[in-house]
Amino acid sequence: MDAAFPKTRNGLSRVKMALAVVLGVNFLFWCGSQDVYERWSGVPPVPDRTGAVMMTLGDPEFSYRVLAQSLQNIGNLGVSTAPLKDYDYHMLGKWFFLLSSLDPVSDYVPTLAAYYFGATRVPADAAVLVRYLAAVGQEPFGEKWRWMVQAIYLAQHRVYNENLALQLAEKLSQMPQSVKMPGWARQMPAFVLEKKGDKAAARALMEDMLRTQKNLSPDDIANMAFFLVHQAGMSEQQVLRILKERGRKL
Repeated sequence: MDAAFPKTRNGLSRVKMALAVVLGVNFLFWCGSQDVYERWSGVPPVPDRTGAVMMTLGDPEFSYRVLAQSLQNIGNLGVSTAPLKDYDYHMLGKWFFLLSSLDPVSDYVPTLAAYYFGATRVPADAAVLVRYLAAVGQEPFGEKWRWMVQAIYLAQHRVYNENLALQLAEKLSQMPQSVKMPGWARQMPAFVLEKKGDKAAARALMEDMLRTQKNLSPDDIANMAFFLVHQAGMSEQQVLRILKERGRKL
């Protein structure tokens, strides 16, 4: 037994030495790889609608939810998030339209496009969002018109295209009366014209709407009067005369 003891001690020493070597190799590996992270490969290719539905065994709604969640998380690498300037917005636009074809009623993807990806400062990228939100904003579901308003905002403040913003504002104002929206939404062309610097046109448009538009709420009338006086340069007396004429006609 005494003769066997040194062998046991030598065996333990070898085990400790092996553990020390393993720990040393692990430490060296960590030192060499601590700055190595997963690299983002960019926005993935877009399947067609049939392929997207087949991925979830023929359930379009399930496909919408899975792919929309994936779209929200792309660029999230765990330790960092890819900046918006690194996204391929042309490819993102295809994703947006695909997902809206899977569920045209949901506002999840339009919200993601407008309030997250809409933070981009690249006009060409923002133009992709404008096209998408303008299309969604004309869908006959719920309050989709709000996405047209977002498209107008992005056209003005991200794409810097006042003419495009005016075209979209006119589309918004001409939506059927069956589309329920507040008065300010239908007055959007006047706001865009004023922002564009064409106060005379903005004034004429708002004045005509105040004279002729039916079913205006007291708040709508007050806001229109404020715009005419403080932004379009009309005198308070002129606005009062228009309101009196309106009271006699309507």
